[in-house]
Amino acid sequence: MSEIRRLGNFGIAETRHGLMSFSVGATFGSGDYPAANFNFTQPASWGETWQRIGNFDIIPNGYNNDLPLELMRILDENYAGEGILGRIQGLQWGDGPRLYEEQEQEDGSLKRVWKNDAEITDWLNSFDGLNELLKCHIDLVHGLGYFVKMYRNRAPRIGGKPMVSTMEHVPVSRARFEWPGLDKDYPERIVVAHFPNVRIDKMFAYPIWNKNVPFQYPLAMKYQGIYSFCKTAYAAPRFMGALGWMKLSNSIAPLLTKYNANASAISYHIESPQEYWDDVQAQLKNKAALEGIAYTDKMLEDFKDKAFSDFTAALTGQENVGKFLHTQEYFNEVAMKFQGWKVTPIDKKIKDYVDAQIAIANKGDSAATSGFGLSPALSNIIVEGKMNSGSELIYALKGYFATETAVPEMILFQPWNDVIRANWPDKKLKLGFYRPVVATEAATTPKDRLAQTK
Repeated sequence: MSEIRRLGNFGIAETRHGLMSFSVGATFGSGDYPAANFNFTQPASWGETWQRIGNFDIIPNGYNNDLPLELMRILDENYAGEGILGRIQGLQWGDGPRLYEEQEQEDGSLKRVWKNDAEITDWLNSFDGLNELLKCHIDLVHGLGYFVKMYRNRAPRIGGKPMVSTMEHVPVSRARFEWPGLDKDYPERIVVAHFPNVRIDKMFAYPIWNKNVPFQYPLAMKYQGIYSFCKTAYAAPRFMGALGWMKLSNSIAPLLTKYNANASAISYHIESPQEYWDDVQAQLKNKAALEGIAYTDKMLEDFKDKAFSDFTAALTGQENVGKFLHTQEYFNEVAMKFQGWKVTPIDKKIKDYVDAQIAIANKGDSAATSGFGLSPALSNIIVEGKMNSGSELIYALKGYFATETAVPEMILFQPWNDVIRANWPDKKLKLGFYRPVVATEAATTPKDRLAQTK
């Protein structure tokens, strides 16, 4: 009968044929989540159905109504994902949001003229607006969409000027569109709760803010996202296609950790002579007789367990790397051969195995970088051992600014600029990202070049 010892999904079986390693119930990713939890990319998950929760019919965000948190878990386990997304956010953010006025030049081109406005700046500072804007930007970078609340002031109650007094970021994990029904094309309310596991008495619905009637409601909400192809409700991250590679990369580190911890247990074939155990049995019987107790076979089995444990302890574990084990043989004149404990190492091609896993991890890094839409030169990832030159970095940076920043900037600031226009209709100011112009080293004066900076 085999003895099986298991730690989580990894186990070792001791059989009459030797030791075997196995895994049970392997999941799609590196965590303990069942594979069904990763079915959130099915078409039915993107606004074509609804789910009843409490008193509300909501449009689920993902097949299990858990896409934002699933993305969070995958990114938390991936050593490169958050770093790349953080780099994207930093490239887009630049020196931060500033107010500007767009002016047409004589040649027909448009130029941003950066300006200061104390009234709008004081309004932003009154509710820490830049921090709320930063949170919205983080959600936009990760999932191409964000939710924000608009609070109207109380002045209209006494005949004063209405305005949006506060804008507050709402995490995408806590907001869902309310299903509009079959007779309407677009949702009219947004439901806020702790999805996917909600308290029914803590669910609140808010009307969707409309820039054409900005002061209609005391409190309204807005979802702002980059339209995803054939997705009618929520935006989908552009790196969805790379999630398979990211999950595979996530599994490699735990796999190698378990391998290092357990591989030694099946790295050796241990042989012990029967005569050794016959001598041990005789000694145990003599000891039992001297102590006045009856000998049982369990005494020998307990001795075997301790002997095997002590012997394998000398072979396994990282703390024993580099040590040696001494065994002794004797010549059995009856059997006419040498007998004793024998340890035979088993060649398992460890280098080939580890190299294969590293190759998979490198492919995962490359796929993730492509999915995130960022050049390896900007993501700080070394592909196939090649580092990028300074000129490659500069050209990649200029290419990114030219092609990958206009749409995210437009989407991020649109609700904020709509509110500024509603609060101060006479002002032609907008919020936008201020970025310094990146010049090549050849176009930079010698004293300002990177090589001269300290």
